[in-house]
Amino acid sequence: MRLYNTLTRSVESFEPLDPKSRAVTLYVCGPTVYDDPHLGHARSAYVFDVLRRYLGFCGFAVQFVRNVTDVDDKIIEKAKQELGAGGGPGGQGAGDIAGKCQEVSQRYLESYHRMLERLGIRPPDREPRATEHVVPQMTDLIAKLLFQGIAYEAGGDVYFSVRKFEAYGKLSNRSPDELLSGARVEPGEHKQDPLDFALWKAAKPGEPSWQSPWGFGRPGWHIECSAMSTHYLGDGFDIHGGGVDLVFPHHENEIAQAQAVGKSFARFWIHNGLLTVNSEKMSKSLGNFVTMEDVLKRCGGEPDVMKMFFLSAHYRSPIDYTPSNLHAAGRRFDAFDSFCMRVHSEGFLKQHPALGSQKVESDERSRWRGKFAQAMDDDLNTPQALSVLDQLVKYGNQCLQQYEKPPLERSQFPEWDRLPIVICEIYHVLLELGGVLGLFSDVLHDLSKEELALLQEREVARRMRDFKRADDIRRQFADKGFIIEDTVRGPIVRIKRG
Repeated sequence: MRLYNTLTRSVESFEPLDPKSRAVTLYVCGPTVYDDPHLGHARSAYVFDVLRRYLGFCGFAVQFVRNVTDVDDKIIEKAKQELGAGGGPGGQGAGDIAGKCQEVSQRYLESYHRMLERLGIRPPDREPRATEHVVPQMTDLIAKLLFQGIAYEAGGDVYFSVRKFEAYGKLSNRSPDELLSGARVEPGEHKQDPLDFALWKAAKPGEPSWQSPWGFGRPGWHIECSAMSTHYLGDGFDIHGGGVDLVFPHHENEIAQAQAVGKSFARFWIHNGLLTVNSEKMSKSLGNFVTMEDVLKRCGGEPDVMKMFFLSAHYRSPIDYTPSNLHAAGRRFDAFDSFCMRVHSEGFLKQHPALGSQKVESDERSRWRGKFAQAMDDDLNTPQALSVLDQLVKYGNQCLQQYEKPPLERSQFPEWDRLPIVICEIYHVLLELGGVLGLFSDVLHDLSKEELALLQEREVARRMRDFKRADDIRRQFADKGFIIEDTVRGPIVRIKRG
């Protein structure tokens, strides 16, 4: 298995810190919970879900930690807006800002969790919140940095002295002198150098704060991940992940904070590319802010369509959201869905139920697993892996077509009697490999008794050549969001996607 390491800017063979135990430690920067999740959040969460699943497929036991930033300038600003404080002194409800921050962060964390549940993204093994680790994890780390002389107090704040950490800039591949041009000192800051960043911020009236050796205050953004990742995964761990927009300054600062006190920190740094909308950066000010709910509606409520859209681009590449790109993903999914529905409707699985066990091995399964693993081992090449599944479904449909040949033509296929077994194997390996990508958790669409009866009525109408009634029933299904696909063996009902 090979993965691109941002730290070395190269694709490297991956082995965990402890190869004998086959255990992998993975930390991913999670959400700052001040608004509903958007499509970019969904992509990042899904990328690392796929990584986690594939590591498991390869036989690794993954310990996955993803944090929640629930104290932050943006959360405080959101709380002020909702209280009507406007950020000014003595504004209405100013004294309730701390409590409102808790309410805001909890509300949007629940929104984020609902997104993950809708997408079938598994929760992390641990989801530490920043507010629960200020004391002692973050304050202890800050104290160590002060003791090392690489941090300093100033006006109730504590800052990290960037120029005292010689390796600063190695992740983003920029030197402090290069970074200086974009650095500045904000009003109210007491930095000795514009490059320095806050480890601890002195308390402001009404805002959340904790007691510390430097007075009441709250942590800077960067310190939380250095403290929580090493607290749960140890001073050295295997993989640190996040969006490419976090490389600088967040992840650069994380490395500096941890390694300045002697922690080896993360070995592999994995970053997913950004998401644009119609070739523009997503922004509320541009009016192109796309929530996950918006996209799911366009997908007909089918999360796998959104996932196939994400899988169509390599995780490190940018991906552009457009209605046409989403429509292409929907058509691709329909091909998978249609094959699965045909296998079910024609009763192959009932004929050979034992083939559903993944313990059953065959040349057919080994061949497709090998192709899939070859793609995924190449730095999680999901476009190629998805192409393997496309080929698998195409082969499955060819087998179905051969099986449906009239009796007089079956003699042309000496292996005709074995085709049901081959079709079942294709179906099960499709579900197995699709499951590695988080797909096909629900391949069937359950119809109510009334809908099943209506479908049967339509079949009778078609046999009686009452095409008006058959079309009326088709329209009724369409109004409910379904498409009826007529096949040799009978109708298949699929979700209609926009």
